[in-house]
Amino acid sequence: MSPADSHRQPIEEATASGQKPHSWQGTGRWILGATPTIAVLLLLSAIGYWGHHSGWTVPKFSALTSRYEVEGVAWCEEHGVPEADCISCNAELMPKGTLRGWCQEHGVAECVLEHPELGQFKETPVISQQDLDRARRALATRERPKNDPSCKLHLRRIQFTSGEAADKAGIDIALVDRGRIIETVATTGEIRYDPTLVTRLASRAAGTVWRVERNVGDPVREGDLLALVDAAVVGQAKAELLQAAAQLNLQDQTVERLAGLGDVVAGRRLQEAEAARAEAEAAVRKAVQTLANLGLPITLDELRGKSGNEIATQLHSLGLPSAELLRLDRQPTTANLIPILAPRDGVVTTRDVVAGEAVDTMKTLFTIVDNRRMWLMLNVALEDAQYVKAGQQVAFRPDGGTREHTGQITWISSHIDSETRTVKVRAELPNDDGDLRDESFGAGQIVLRDEDQAIVAPNDAIHWEGCCFVAFVRDRNFLAKDSYKVFHTRMVRPGVTNGDYTEVIAGLLPDEIVVTKGSGVLRAELLKGNLGAG
Repeated sequence: MSPADSHRQPIEEATASGQKPHSWQGTGRWILGATPTIAVLLLLSAIGYWGHHSGWTVPKFSALTSRYEVEGVAWCEEHGVPEADCISCNAELMPKGTLRGWCQEHGVAECVLEHPELGQFKETPVISQQDLDRARRALATRERPKNDPSCKLHLRRIQFTSGEAADKAGIDIALVDRGRIIETVATTGEIRYDPTLVTRLASRAAGTVWRVERNVGDPVREGDLLALVDAAVVGQAKAELLQAAAQLNLQDQTVERLAGLGDVVAGRRLQEAEAARAEAEAAVRKAVQTLANLGLPITLDELRGKSGNEIATQLHSLGLPSAELLRLDRQPTTANLIPILAPRDGVVTTRDVVAGEAVDTMKTLFTIVDNRRMWLMLNVALEDAQYVKAGQQVAFRPDGGTREHTGQITWISSHIDSETRTVKVRAELPNDDGDLRDESFGAGQIVLRDEDQAIVAPNDAIHWEGCCFVAFVRDRNFLAKDSYKVFHTRMVRPGVTNGDYTEVIAGLLPDEIVVTKGSGVLRAELLKGNLGAG
């Protein structure tokens, strides 16, 4: 019995006996459960009452960013620095310069890509075409978070009384750098054999399996012998060709003899002989085609000028590989054999035949697969399908696999699965080492963009402030003696995040110094002016 059931049992028993349950039991339990909450509320009320009558307030920004307020020095309560040094109240102390306004192309205000003189450097950097192209690709690849053009936070500058004050506030910094950024669409997939490289072999004629040469898993080369089938129709076709060839040789001799007699022989007899020869040649061609249909090719030129015995010997082992003839001592015991040969390099994946078994043309005896190239069938979410294009790179790791396989997208379905709301995408992966196996599942990544020299910043350097993304950039003269200790608020356009770093499409330049750890102090000052003053 659970604790809840043990509490309910006396009430249920009282109700069943016609008695009213004691209401004080439920009330007592409610009071016991609410006691911690009531105690916390009373404590908070006491603290508030004491603070109201004692004049206590939350520490100001100046208290966090300076060691002390110098006696006799007028202090700027709003910005936490001496009034005489406050650049926010006295703009002429540190002029902002010409404002460039909103950059429509990159979606930031005061764009340093278009106006590198706005960067915090001793000398104006040069913006390369590669950086402009990288930003263009990033914005064209997919929809990016947007900043509000009416936002004015980028005009704010946060000032400290000294470098020590910034250290006291817990400010940590890092360089804007360059690094590799890979933007992908995550999906799942299944490995399948390429159906264009799968061959299912049957006998070209009904018969009895004479011998089987290969088993499942055996690698084969094009032309290798898999099995021999004893088919009576093969012997019959060879006999018909032998008879037709003999008749053709006879008619050739007749035409040649009559043509040599010249005017002595009537032209009609020569014409009749030539017609008979043409009929015999047609019979030979028909027999040759019958053997070709059985996979036993031979040409008419190979038969001309040969005796009947020579033709019979040639037809007896027709179609058998030379290596097999050597093993059979150059002549098989029967002329009815039809070979089953591998049509391509590959691996035997199925064998459904044994020696002595009767087979027909409908029965699949072997399946051979060239698994050096495999298909990867991916299921791409509908919202991501718009970004996928043929030719994009794919990385796939099978479940339980230790390495990643790469390939290219070759086909995107125009159909959407009605149940999963996904789109089928096919990629082809090389598989020379045979590590990929048919019907194995795994995780795939479709690479939308791969940038080797992207501009990146630590993740905790970029913040969303409700209307725009900002980063705090240290002033170029921060370390100079008697300089104003200032951090500039910079509007940025973030891209993709990889690990601990975020791509910066626009808003920051490499080698600028940004605030990472401790930026909460700057954010509070940015949004409130004074951290909880009063």
